[in-house]
Amino acid sequence: MKRASLSLVFAVTILAQNISVAENVLPPEVEALRKLILERDYPELFKNQPYRTRIENILVADIDGDGRKDLIVHFSPHFRQSATIVIYQVSSKLEVVRVTEGLAPGPMKAVTGEFLDSHVLGMAVDFDIGDKQNDAVAKSKVLKTALSKFGGVVAYRNFFHADNRTGKSAYIDMTHIDFSPATKNCESFEFSKVRQIAAGNSKSDKARNYLAAWVDDEIYVYLIRSISKEGLLDKQLLVKKVPPGFDGFLPGEGLTYRTASGRREIMDVEIK
Repeated sequence: MKRASLSLVFAVTILAQNISVAENVLPPEVEALRKLILERDYPELFKNQPYRTRIENILVADIDGDGRKDLIVHFSPHFRQSATIVIYQVSSKLEVVRVTEGLAPGPMKAVTGEFLDSHVLGMAVDFDIGDKQNDAVAKSKVLKTALSKFGGVVAYRNFFHADNRTGKSAYIDMTHIDFSPATKNCESFEFSKVRQIAAGNSKSDKARNYLAAWVDDEIYVYLIRSISKEGLLDKQLLVKKVPPGFDGFLPGEGLTYRTASGRREIMDVEIK
């Protein structure tokens, strides 16, 4: 792979929570991430073919409450089976590690033709485990095996997708969505596009950081309690309709959003 051909596109100014960003100067955590992506862990690498990576936003926040900074990255992926939100852990020495489990908030959408498909490359397979598909223990074993053999794995309610992307394994859990297509494959749908992400305390819960993703007319709110050593998320999800007059989160201000009338509000959410 020719590293010179790799590049990143930052579609908007990098937004680092509680960190002031000077013009054209990246926070050290974000610079460390840039080096990781370009030199060692390039996203969506199939057959050693790099695709120009578009990053819509990066947030710096302790998203799992372990006292260390995390980078929450909003990607615009090229492939239908890639996460739109990826989390990276950062050590005190600025060592950056991608968390195995990414997120793809929103409902399934009919195929638009805007994304590439790893199946078309001949590098993916969809499969199910028969009457064990609803067996939590069996599914856990299959997931562990699939992650050891494939670069990318997506778990749906009634089947799995696995592909041969290069690099550290990537996993997406979509089993929370009540979606069971008649044919157990992903040929007819794709993930939703995320309009915006935000991370911070809510109006009624000042003790924990929530991750919010704006998709269509809904806000997908995640509480990430911990990240396992395997890179899997202990998470809870709450889906809310956008508040009346919601006009987007205010950059760098956590879950504060503006309304169409110009008011500033803090999103009110609490997950027990």
